[in-house]
Amino acid sequence: MKKSVPWNLIIPKLKQEISADEERQLDTWLRNSNNEALFHELQQLWEKIQANVDNYTPNTEFYWNELVNRMHAAQPKPAEAPAKKRFELKRMYRYVAAACIAIAIGCSFYIGFLNGQPEPVPQLYTNLSGKSKVLLPDGSEVWMHTETALQYVSQMNGDERMVNVTGEAYFDVAHDADKPFVVQTDGMRIVVHGTKFNVDAFPGSENTLVSLVEGSVSLETKTMNRFLKPGETAIYNRKTQTLKVEKDDVKFASSWANTELIFKNRSLGDICKLLSKWYRVKIDLDPTLAHKYFYTFTLRNEPLDEILRIMARIQPMKYTFSEENELTISFADTK
Repeated sequence: MKKSVPWNLIIPKLKQEISADEERQLDTWLRNSNNEALFHELQQLWEKIQANVDNYTPNTEFYWNELVNRMHAAQPKPAEAPAKKRFELKRMYRYVAAACIAIAIGCSFYIGFLNGQPEPVPQLYTNLSGKSKVLLPDGSEVWMHTETALQYVSQMNGDERMVNVTGEAYFDVAHDADKPFVVQTDGMRIVVHGTKFNVDAFPGSENTLVSLVEGSVSLETKTMNRFLKPGETAIYNRKTQTLKVEKDDVKFASSWANTELIFKNRSLGDICKLLSKWYRVKIDLDPTLAHKYFYTFTLRNEPLDEILRIMARIQPMKYTFSEENELTISFADTK
């Protein structure tokens, strides 16, 4: 069974921003076998990173190697655990190392090791949970969704303002007629001068989606070039290398990047679609409930479980999360 690591609880704990409810959830997770040891290992690494914070831009490849080396040194010896447990711990330690560098960079902490820094390399920002905002050197703004990585060259001094993205990101690009802004994804280049658009390019998905809110973009693949108009979404199939464009609800596609969502007498079915997008979680809703319950509320930065508890108090329904972070909503047993 897949091991689930609650980064949405661990990260606020390390940043000392955890709520009382999140603290209780984390305590429950820590009581399970091996979890407490893993958390302490992550905590020690985070403290080392904090101790070396400086004001210059990090060489992320260099720091990644440093963190991986430290993690390998901290791994238990073979005699300390059965083979299956050792494999699970090694995999978990890799997650811990990845989380450390994601926290340090994604939260704008600049890391400096005292034993020297190589020549600069492209800057990398990684967002593990929730959403975060990145301001690029050219003034463009990028909202990054859960499990998203953004990479670019410092200062963007070349003929193009090039960024690479995996995951989902919403771009508000600063206008520059002489220097196009290029988003590189797996198999496709998105070229713009100044516009707003959403890119959905998660590695586990077969398709890359580009939804244009305003302005214009050109899409370049090995086999064809297309232009997008506002209100259109391009769907690029990475397996077949085919590209199609269709009218779409682009405001919904980029809704996760809003500072708030306002629901006015919206059905549970509609709300679940937006919650799935906002929190990036798969929701399995009992179809008989989709248009049975209606709600009015404003969503900002509340945890998903808090929203669900409030909704369940208003209308009789129950919800459960699986270890794969899938949410199931069904009728509550009122007997």
